Formats: sequence, structure tokens, C-alpha cells
Amino acid sequence: MSLTRLLHLDQPAVRVVLAIVLSLLIHAALLFGPVLIELEPAEKLLPPLIARLEPLPRPAPKPVPEPVSKPHPKPPATLPPAPVISQPEAVTEQPTALVEAATQGAEETPPVKEIEEMPAVERNTPPLPRHAQLTFTVYKGTDFAIGEARHRLEIDDNNGYTLQVDVNTTGIASFFKTFEMTQRSSGTVSALGLRPDAFSESRVTAKGNQAITAQFDWENSKLAFSNGNHSVLPEQTQDILSFLYQFSQLPLNQPTLTLHISNGKKLESYELAIGEEERLQTGIGLIRALPLRKVHAPGEERVDIWLGLEYRLLPVKIRQIDRDGSIAGEMVISDIRVSDE
Repeated sequence: MSLTRLLHLDQPAVRVVLAIVLSLLIHAALLFGPVLIELEPAEKLLPPLIARLEPLPRPAPKPVPEPVSKPHPKPPATLPPAPVISQPEAVTEQPTALVEAATQGAEETPPVKEIEEMPAVERNTPPLPRHAQLTFTVYKGTDFAIGEARHRLEIDDNNGYTLQVDVNTTGIASFFKTFEMTQRSSGTVSALGLRPDAFSESRVTAKGNQAITAQFDWENSKLAFSNGNHSVLPEQTQDILSFLYQFSQLPLNQPTLTLHISNGKKLESYELAIGEEERLQTGIGLIRALPLRKVHAPGEERVDIWLGLEYRLLPVKIRQIDRDGSIAGEMVISDIRVSDE
């Protein structure tokens, strides 16, 4: 269609055609022309986070007080020289007989006693926490992790306590050997520490379930076991679980400790030698620990215990040693949580 013919068309048709041409020109300008208008994005982007360290402001210098002049002391008065007194020439040294006579009957001066250094651990320094949760990694030997042990201590407002330990195999070891054990100790907290009233232990293994209990009759000094046996109950006897949390209430400034301990089947006497401070690498880092080792006869099993000197003397490592002297297993602390509220 030529422009001449377009001009001869009716006015409405011309308007429609012009509108279409104008719309096409505007769209072409927006698509292919320079960007004249920028639309704001629907979501504003945050600026990048930049961390910058700035030096702290220096504190204002403190005013230096002016020195106070002190009066010069007067020189001491000069004294005349003392007169020289001549000594008699007859006696120049006191005879031995007179010295012995003078010293007879006199009280001898006691020798000065050297002050002995007290050990770093003193009795009753760290109190038992009212709530404690300890987690241990269980190893077969010293390197192969096979399970986890969780200890929980609760002391109520009436000074009653409960201690529970749950042990189970984890990881690859759980596919080869099933083992679950729960130990529980309950009683009261006295001025001498934990005083157990009951102890129980249950085990779930591939061979079946096992359960034992022990009752502490303090009034009649009698210890009764679930297998029907009985034993005399000495004072301050502990069970195999409560004694681990009793050390903070015992005097550790001596070479050895003797404790009566029941494992739920019988009553044994433990003599523990207290060693020197050691540094242990644990799941919570390098910690200071006090070792206690059971004194044993040749061919006897034994147990070694390490107490955390910075953690209220709570157990942080327990090692079981076989009769041949090899390390059967260990439990090493991996988490400690305590509270007194």
C-alpha cells in the first residue's frame, strides 16, 4: 500500500494504521535502543559482609602526681669514742667444766621442724555437683572405639542421690557384638560423702539377659546380694559405681587409700596407690589428672582410675587390666556437664 493511497483512506482507518506503526516503533526502540529506564529489583540484595578490625582507643594517660619533697633528716650527733676496757689476761677462754655445768639441767631447744609442702589435692576441696552428666568413649584395648558410656548423677533437695550408667556398643562394633549394660546406685549424701542403699546391674548380651542387685542394710551392718549370699557391711562401703564419685570426699594427701567395694556379687577390699599428677589427652582436650592404681598381687586383675583435677575430681579415665598385664579396655572422657542449680 503506497502513502498516497493511505492518505486517501477514511480517517478512522488512517488512525488505526498510524497507531499500529507507532506501537511497533516504540517496541523496537525499547528492545534494540539504549536502556533509558532501570527498574528496581523485586528483592533488595544485602551488601557483602566485610569484617574489619580496628584498634581500641588508647586510654587517657593518668595524671602523674607531683613528687612531695620530704624534709632532709638531720645528721646524727657525733658521740665521743667509748673508753677502752682492758680484759684480764688470766682467763682468755671459758673452761670446758664450766660450760658443762652451765648446760646441765637446761632444757634442750627442740630442732626446727621443716614445713612439708601440702599436695595439690586437699580433702573436701571440690564438692559433689548436684547434677552431672559425663560421657565416655569406650575402647577395646587403647585404640579401637567400640561403644559409649553415659554417667548421670542427681542429688535432690533431701540429699538423696541417684547414679546411673548406661553402656552400649556403637558403630561397627555393634554389628558384631551386642552389649548393653545399665548400672544404678541410690542412697544418701552424708558428711562423709555417698552412702549407698541399693545397687543394681542389668546386661543384655547375645547370650541373654543378666541382672544382679545388692542391698545395704546400715542399721544391721549387713550386705545382702540377689544370689542369696550375705556379708558383713563395714562402714563407708561403696558399690562399684558410687566409689568413682567418692574420691572428692576422701583424703588424697596420703600414699594409699583402702576402700570396701561391692560389685553386686561380693564384697572386696581395694587398696589404691595415689600417684603424681599427669597430663591426659582426652576428647575434651589436654587435662590435668590424678592417677589411682589398684595394688594387686601377681596374676590378678586390676583397675586404674584418673581423676580430673580441674573437674571436681570426677573420673575422666578408667582402665581395666587383665591378669596377664595387658590392657583389656579403657573409658576416656569425651564430655562433662555439671550444675549446682
